Amino acid sequence: MERRAPLWIPLVAVLFVGCGGKELPESGAIGQHSEAITDGQPHSGHPAVGMLIIGSGGLCTATLVGQRTVLTAAHCISPGSSHTFNLNGQTFPATSATRHPSYMGEGSSNDIAVVRLANAPSVAPAAIATTDPAVGAEITLVGFGVTYCTANAYGQVSCSNDSGVKRMAKNKIYSRNSNEFTFVGTGGGMGSTCKGDSGGPAFATQGGQEVVVGVTSRGAMPCGTQAIDTRVDSYATWIDQTVGGDVNKGGTTPPPPTDIEPPVVSIASPAAGATVTPGLTVKASITDNTGVAKAELLVDDQVAASVSQAPYDFVVTLAPGQHMLKVVAQDAAGNKGQASVAVTVPQDPQDPDPQDPDPQDPDPPDPGQYGATCSGNGQCVSGLCAQDPDSGQMFCTQGCDPGMTESCPGGGVCLPTNVASKYVCGAPAAPQGSALSGQLLGGCSVSGQGGTPSAPLTLALLLAGLLLVRRRL
Repeated sequence: MERRAPLWIPLVAVLFVGCGGKELPESGAIGQHSEAITDGQPHSGHPAVGMLIIGSGGLCTATLVGQRTVLTAAHCISPGSSHTFNLNGQTFPATSATRHPSYMGEGSSNDIAVVRLANAPSVAPAAIATTDPAVGAEITLVGFGVTYCTANAYGQVSCSNDSGVKRMAKNKIYSRNSNEFTFVGTGGGMGSTCKGDSGGPAFATQGGQEVVVGVTSRGAMPCGTQAIDTRVDSYATWIDQTVGGDVNKGGTTPPPPTDIEPPVVSIASPAAGATVTPGLTVKASITDNTGVAKAELLVDDQVAASVSQAPYDFVVTLAPGQHMLKVVAQDAAGNKGQASVAVTVPQDPQDPDPQDPDPQDPDPPDPGQYGATCSGNGQCVSGLCAQDPDSGQMFCTQGCDPGMTESCPGGGVCLPTNVASKYVCGAPAAPQGSALSGQLLGGCSVSGQGGTPSAPLTLALLLAGLLLVRRRL
């Protein structure tokens, strides 16, 4: 076959125009414009082709070629700007946009880039070419650009105002080199690319399969004179490596659309804020586009019950008090949906107060006064609890002054202890007729003034330890 003219054939009256329609400096003989389809027609096919929105309004065309991978032109990527893929009315924000490392700017070759989306559209991706396209092969051009652009002798660009509509046209590969191919002319059954079509695909049939063989790069003014596409097969390996294998290559089976829809969950019973009985059945409604794999009931963030198919009823027993009930559903792709309600289980009036940390432990009594029964220093106002060694009985005592005749109340006697200069009161005198009549609970006889003590009085003191009341001399 006779060799066609090379891509660098000089063209006249050309200039560079970016995706957003801004005029750029002239650069050599080959001009560039951001490529809509001239002499095309509105098109509802090729569902993997969408619009790439750059920043707050720049427009290019792009093609879904993997579950989350979009193919476009390098000059459509604006570092520092946002990139959003608009596909069939749905928007998919990008997480990254990567130009080919050898791309040198507007008007240069290697004009190819990949965009990674945060979520996968539910559309089968187009396949990319892995073998070179033949000169003369018919190509299908798809884009969202305008239908006409031209430039006057002063370099002023004038375009139609009809971008944003998907259009399609046919043409043929006119010439090629190792990285690019051209197509020429428009009208008479052929169409071309124009401003806004940049990054869009050129499809061709290879091995019985339609694949993306070109990415719209640049062209001459007016639109339809000559256009240049980047050959996709020359960059197939780079695309594959850059996106971690998430690319549909020609000759392979396209991967199924990724399920990104979480289950929809609602709790039918009990109602939010309801007062419920301890024994409770939680009823949930769960739907999913592919099916529910598992559903769990969590009570206060702890798994309490699990089911794997409808009806989604969970039987649970709750303790008195407030509880958060949460139903979490998961599908086979790992997507999760949930719903929650707060409920209250009332306290049984016959049960102990749930706020009481130890309902069997009553509040401690108030500290006792002098003479009161005690079992430890903390039970006495004075902090002194004494024990009668004869009877074993305990009573609250207090310090006293042996030089004062009425130092102890209630007829108690001031007694010395085994701690130097420490005196405490024996128990108050017992009433007539009591078992302790005539005896001080401290063990010292009080039958007469200066009687002989019969036994020492043991005192449990917080600071001094055990003190023994000494016998009187």
